[in-house]
Amino acid sequence: MKNRFVTLILLVTVGASLSPAAAKIAVVTKVKGLVEMERGTSGFNVLKPGVILEDGDRLRTGSNGFTAVIYIDDKSLLKIKEDTEIVISGKRDVNSISKEANISHGTLRASVGKQKKGEFVVKSPTSVASVKGTVFDFISDPDGGDQIIGIEGIVALTNSLTGATIDITEGLTGFSDLDGSLNSAPTDP
Repeated sequence: MKNRFVTLILLVTVGASLSPAAAKIAVVTKVKGLVEMERGTSGFNVLKPGVILEDGDRLRTGSNGFTAVIYIDDKSLLKIKEDTEIVISGKRDVNSISKEANISHGTLRASVGKQKKGEFVVKSPTSVASVKGTVFDFISDPDGGDQIIGIEGIVALTNSLTGATIDITEGLTGFSDLDGSLNSAPTDP
């Protein structure tokens, strides 16, 4: 009888550890205006502060919407501005979360603590921004391409079509166009 009980406890513990629970990666700290979230294929629901985000959650803001999201491992912050759609992803390991934000269109500001290479990436259909610890704005326009505005630190901007990469630093704006061109210029205040 005792052996059966131990076996049952062991099976329940192993089964629970193998269940496909989504990783909890971030928390919503602020919501203004219309902001919605979709988890899986459940459809969009109104987002409220305090919601814990999981790997793969989709957020979208309306014309008056804004939300702030903080990653739970290192307090990196995303400020998602109006008319933006983004998928928040993250893979957890023991000490950190490898973060990815996939923006289909819109604007976000990221304030990111020091990261290992490839641990914080912002992707759009046109570009990939690999963050090395910085503050920057990412503006994605599906019809015109992307802009990265360097506020602090360094962001490696890669055009997805050509694979070309440039570093964007404080005071520079990077442009990644649909035709594959990639360049930078001083930021116009």
